[in-house]
This record gives sequence, structure tokens and C-alpha cells, in this order.
Amino acid sequence: MERPIAIRAKSVITPLARIEPGVVLIEGERIAGVGTTKELEIPAGCQVIDAPDKTVVPGFIDTHIHGWGGTHFGESVETTIAMCQSIASTGTTALLPTLMTEPTFDEILDNIRVVRQAMLQGTDGARILGIHMEGPYLSTEDTARGSQEAAYLRKPSLNELLRLVEVSEGSIRKMTIAPELEGAMRLIRELAGQGIVPSAGHSTATYEQALEAVAAGLSCATHTFNGMLPLHHRRPGLLGAVLTNDVIRAEVIADGEHVSPPAMELLVRCKGIESVHIVTDSTLWAGLPDGRYPARGGRTVIKEGTHACVEGGTLFGSVAPMNFAVSYLARSTHCSLAEAVRLATLNPARVIGFDDRTGRLAPGKDADLVIVDEEVNVYLTMAGGRTIYRADGWEVGHGQ
Repeated sequence: MERPIAIRAKSVITPLARIEPGVVLIEGERIAGVGTTKELEIPAGCQVIDAPDKTVVPGFIDTHIHGWGGTHFGESVETTIAMCQSIASTGTTALLPTLMTEPTFDEILDNIRVVRQAMLQGTDGARILGIHMEGPYLSTEDTARGSQEAAYLRKPSLNELLRLVEVSEGSIRKMTIAPELEGAMRLIRELAGQGIVPSAGHSTATYEQALEAVAAGLSCATHTFNGMLPLHHRRPGLLGAVLTNDVIRAEVIADGEHVSPPAMELLVRCKGIESVHIVTDSTLWAGLPDGRYPARGGRTVIKEGTHACVEGGTLFGSVAPMNFAVSYLARSTHCSLAEAVRLATLNPARVIGFDDRTGRLAPGKDADLVIVDEEVNVYLTMAGGRTIYRADGWEVGHGQ
């Protein structure tokens, strides 16, 4: 039997509280205790990890991520597992592999099968909590489809949706859909009825259509501001509904490329800190050196730092990791570090219905956590009480 673990740190962000100095006790796969060094006694025989100048935060949860390091989720079981292991270096301990539209419906089904198999097999890295389907029922309008290929997008079909769910063996947790498409409301009702989060995105929906979708079960917005029409004072559209309707919880890509700091500030002020969550929307070029890379459809993607775009065209997803997004949000808006951490942990866990297990440092929760510095550089990542990443050259302290 493995020894219990005690992590002593400068601070612990739960994220509902900041404890200084703090201790996190871990027994097996679960958190056994969280508190100050004065109120929480470390049991004899614990393996002690000392991080006197670091902060312990919950593991990040990414509900919108397509790929990493040159591959995309669903390409193969082996590469899907390898990505989950590599992504642990960014502090992400759980995720929803996000599958885009494909040239054929059978290819979409194949990608689902691959991710499902990796999920069942286990990753020894960031855990797969389910699947996010970004499409294929999205708008073909240039103003909303972004980097989605119009030729691959499909009309809403209940029979197709039921087939997707069947092949996934119930592992689809979220689906992005354009509410204005004919037949979309029926699919939104079906998704909500099956416990799958319907999320509006890549959409030209009007304000009225968005509210109709909410009545049907819509509860989320995909990468808010991106893939939807700008706010107009006489035609508020989907964005107006996102900003003003309390039911809709909002994704935001906090990479400094997709949404400006004032717009992120607006989103948080309108929605409240509890109704916004960070996603990376990472593409397969995340984790790769800067350069020019071929993309499907004969396109070329140019990656420079945290910026990736189709040559001569639009942004193509993101290449910034989750720890960068948390740091950027805290640095560029009025959000505190604890609030930024919440947007990457507890909030996404609640959106997909996993907050009973993870997203917070509290007794009984899964021991999913990250040791970071104030700039959110990652030094140690744990999932289910197991170390899945440790930074080169960083000593984790001394056991007793």
C-alpha cells in the first residue's frame, strides 16, 4: 500500500479560498485534508513534498481541446493516449477530446471509437472524462464557421445524433450546435434529455433563436465572441443572449489572441465569476515549434508564439496551453489568480457534471492537483494521487 502524501506549500488555492501557508493531504486517489500548516497535522509516515515558494491548485480541466504536439484526438488510440500524457506538463489533469467535422460521417464515427477506446484503456496522464463534439451541425456562413470547412458541415439529423451517441457508448458529454439550423431545436432537446450539454457555437442565431434554444435545453456557449456575430445594439444576436441570460455558461479562449482583455472583462462582469470557464481550443500545432505547417484542404497554418492562423486567413484554433491561459487572464483583467484558477477548474467541472469528483481541493475529491508558481509555470502535476508530470530539475522535497 502506498504511503499517504502531504504537500506543504506557500499557498493552496482551493479555488474558493486561498490558504497560506497550506497543506494538502492525499490518501490513495483522494484528498484527505486541506488546511493551514497550523491546523492540519501531518501524520507520521507520510511522504512529504515541500514547495515553500509554490502554490497548489486543482488540476486544470479542458473541455475544448482538439490536439497537441502534431496530432489530433481520434487519430489513433496510441497518439490520443500520448497526448494526454504530454498535456500533463501544462497542468491539465482532465479533458474532453474535441472532435471536429470530417469529410464523411463514417470518419466522425471512427474518431469517436478511437477516443472511446483510449478512455476505456486509461491514459496514465490527463484523464479523458468524455467527448466534446464540435459539430457537425454548424453554420456554413463565413461570419460564423471560422476554420470549419463548409463542405463537411451537415444538416441536423436526429438519427445521426442517436448513432453518434450509440457509438460513443454514452461518453459524449457536450456538443456544439448552431441553434438556427432547421431541426436543431429537436436535437438540443434530445441532447439535454440524455444529459449531454448542448452548446451554441459557430452560429448566426438571432437573440430570439438563442432564447428558444435555452428553453429547449441549451446551457452553454462555445468559445464566446468567436464563431458568432458581434454584438449589435438593435440585433443582439447569440452574443447578446450569452451576455444576458443566466442559464448560459460561457467558454472563453483566454490566449490573448482570440479575445481581448476588455472583452474578457465584459464577459466576467456580465456572467459573474461562476458562469465563465476557460478552454484552450488547442489544435494539433500546440506544443510544436513556430513554423509553417500543412493543414487539410490544402491549407497552410502559420504558428508564431501563441498565434496560429490559416495563411492569409482566420485564426485556426489556439496553440496556447491552459497554464498560460490562467496566467494571462489573471495578468490582463481584474480577475485574481484564485478566480482565474476557478475558471479552469471548478467551473468547467460543473458544466460537464464532474464537480462531485474533481475541480476543487477538498476532502473526498479526486487528488487532481498542480504545483505552480505565481506565473503559473507548472512544476508538478498529479491525477488521482499519481504524479503524471514533474518539471526537469525541480526537486520535490524530502520524504519522512
